[in-house]
Amino acid sequence: MRITRVESLIVDLPFIRPFVVWRGSIPSKRHVFVSIETDTGLTGWGEASPFLYYAPETADDVHRFIRDAMSSLMLGKDPRDLRMLMGTFEMFDGHLFAKAAIETALWDLLARAAGLPLFRLLGGAVRPSVPVTVVLHADTPEAMADEAEDWVGRGFSSLKIKIGFGADADEAMVAAVRERVGAGPLIRVDAEEHYTTKEAVALGHRLERFSIELISQPVPRDDWAGMRDLRDRLSIPVLADEGIHSPADVMQAVRTRAADHINIKVLKSGGLLATMDMAAICRANHLPVLIGSMIESGIGSLAAAHLAITLPGVFSTELCGPLLFAHDGLSHPLTVREGAIWLDADAPGLGNTPDLAFLAANRVTDHA
Repeated sequence: MRITRVESLIVDLPFIRPFVVWRGSIPSKRHVFVSIETDTGLTGWGEASPFLYYAPETADDVHRFIRDAMSSLMLGKDPRDLRMLMGTFEMFDGHLFAKAAIETALWDLLARAAGLPLFRLLGGAVRPSVPVTVVLHADTPEAMADEAEDWVGRGFSSLKIKIGFGADADEAMVAAVRERVGAGPLIRVDAEEHYTTKEAVALGHRLERFSIELISQPVPRDDWAGMRDLRDRLSIPVLADEGIHSPADVMQAVRTRAADHINIKVLKSGGLLATMDMAAICRANHLPVLIGSMIESGIGSLAAAHLAITLPGVFSTELCGPLLFAHDGLSHPLTVREGAIWLDADAPGLGNTPDLAFLAANRVTDHA
């Protein structure tokens, strides 16, 4: 089997409702879809979903890097030599989203060639499904309570509230959601680096009475001492998120005792191989893992779900991106029930393919 073609295209994906964090509001996102074709007729798919609030790459960066630097190095190679191919790209610093998209397509091809679902190729499932935490849209407290009630009614028992709008506003949102959904559902909050340590401690104490599952990265990503201070002073568990990009970052969190949990995002880490390395470090140090999201649509979320279902240390995922877009980009919908993604145990590879008509209709023309 040999690679005959590598193609990437930029697609504009509209949200059902604008995605809002304290940094701003966006009505849509530009994603890159990657296809790798072979002389056997098999094609593998990957996705990159850059988000400038959290990582340096744009969709244009990813597309051009794949087109101008990566594709020529892959032509004629056997896609089943995945580690060798990904090792070729280690000479390029950064470009983790592009690398992750290519690696996902290679994993899809590898599993399709083997006739296995990707999760089987990765060692098999350790749980029947992939639990999903849904992210609520930042809005008025009443509107957020309405949305939370709707998600709970649809079978989701884990909710995430984006905070960072000021202590009073943050508390009002959390209070409204907790009052509406009751004591059963889990509620986590994500401050996205917005506060100083002193401010985060004060806010954390205000939120403790609402039985918060965890607080995600309330201080800047490089403030490991501040994260350790929060752990010492709050009863709410602390999640390291924006500060986690690589195995070295996980080791830093371990050394500084800066987190109770670690959020690993496949795209931001450069692919499944790096994610597995990071998860292994976490497991060796008894740190529970959350598989996070860069708000991928269907292909990227499926890749992360196939990995998450195989990792014993994963306690949660935030792979709700497909539920937030007007179209998840897939040829057939994800199976989501009981607040979880259920993977097809028989379909090879990722178990799905992009909706090519949708991609074509929403493709962004490349002018470069």
